[in-house]
Amino acid sequence: MGKTTVIIGAGVGGLTTGALLSKQGHIVRILEKLSKLGGRTASMKYRNHILDNGFHIMPFYKKSAIFSVLKEIGIQDRLKLAKVDDIAFHSDSGFHKYPKGMIDLLQLSLIPFKSRIILLKLLLPMAFSSIEKTEEWDDKSLTEITKNLDPDTNAFFEAVCMLAFADTADHISLGEFARTIIRANPFKGGTSEFAYPDDGGYDSISRVLGDYIIENNGTIETNHSVQKIIIENSKVIGIIENDGTFFKSDCVVVSYPAYVALNQLFDENTIDRKFIEKINRLDKKTAVVEVHFALSSKIDSRQVVFPVGDNYTTKGIFFISNITPSVSPDGEHLIIAGTPVEPSVADDSVKIKEIVEKMKDEISSIYPEFNSSLLWERPMAWKLVESVVKEPGMVWKSKMPHEIPGIEGLFFVGDSTISYGIGTDSAAHSSILCTPKIQSFLKS
Repeated sequence: MGKTTVIIGAGVGGLTTGALLSKQGHIVRILEKLSKLGGRTASMKYRNHILDNGFHIMPFYKKSAIFSVLKEIGIQDRLKLAKVDDIAFHSDSGFHKYPKGMIDLLQLSLIPFKSRIILLKLLLPMAFSSIEKTEEWDDKSLTEITKNLDPDTNAFFEAVCMLAFADTADHISLGEFARTIIRANPFKGGTSEFAYPDDGGYDSISRVLGDYIIENNGTIETNHSVQKIIIENSKVIGIIENDGTFFKSDCVVVSYPAYVALNQLFDENTIDRKFIEKINRLDKKTAVVEVHFALSSKIDSRQVVFPVGDNYTTKGIFFISNITPSVSPDGEHLIIAGTPVEPSVADDSVKIKEIVEKMKDEISSIYPEFNSSLLWERPMAWKLVESVVKEPGMVWKSKMPHEIPGIEGLFFVGDSTISYGIGTDSAAHSSILCTPKIQSFLKS
């Protein structure tokens, strides 16, 4: 138990792994190149509002992989969560309530009743499938079962994909979509609930995990990068830190995208080139344009609204201060609107500006008081690496393995490794799957 396990990266994958190992009495040292914890879930303070790097929610609430980790280590009460359950669609015909379960589909006013029956017949078999069965559908696109549906029902699928995957249906694996439906089925032990930290800022999760690790004799060092992982005779012997220092460790965990790590952290010929090329295929990016808006008045009491239909550029409007008022100062309200785009758009300031203006026009058409209430706006465009967790042919067990065959003491966690779910929950699920392998190695 006296040896130190080095974890590279303090995102959700690294922190959940560190916490689970700490629970078992192992000593961990986490090195994070940035100045704060959280990775892509980092938050910031801007004009007295708490802004997330994108909009994140904890899917399936207390059935999520993240919450499972918190419960496993006994600190679930430290993270106060606000439920995200007041969700609606908006179409040309007005607002429509978002269905929380299968039976709610019968009351789904967004689509004709006949289409609701068809939808129910389509989703019910998925909801009662096994995870093993869904693996047979991993190479198929969701659109294989939606392409012949009417436009209104297709619009429903697009809205669901926005909530669950932050992407369009043509980018989603049918297998991953089915697993999402299973995890939301209460008859299979699931739930359709979502949550967000009540104190504001999704990186509250990272802070809670980080505190636990430090309390259990672990260390977390920010502004601290790793130059290289040293392997001799097919075994990890340590790392070279950013200042050239060698730190001895026979167990190293990489918790950021494997296709980046494999090309940066190892001497040439240490890892088989064909293996690296296979993992490099996971480097497929999606992108999003999102805008935070601060308002002087509360223009809606709902928490999330999905504009549906091809006439809307805006694919999601998230009323953050309706979920928890703690993100904003008194008298002000915070919303974020977003839409997926091609990766090239994220580098084009002219196109970003055009998209932002369209989104503002659309929001003002839904909420006439939007323009007069607007205090400031903060656009951002960023590329994601999350396509590997949802794209056909690259989900679940087709991702980076937790270990490279033939190399002892080297492990990989995060949403680019074997796991299911999306984003932060996928990263936590990866840790749940990988940690027993790390523990077994450390005990041996």
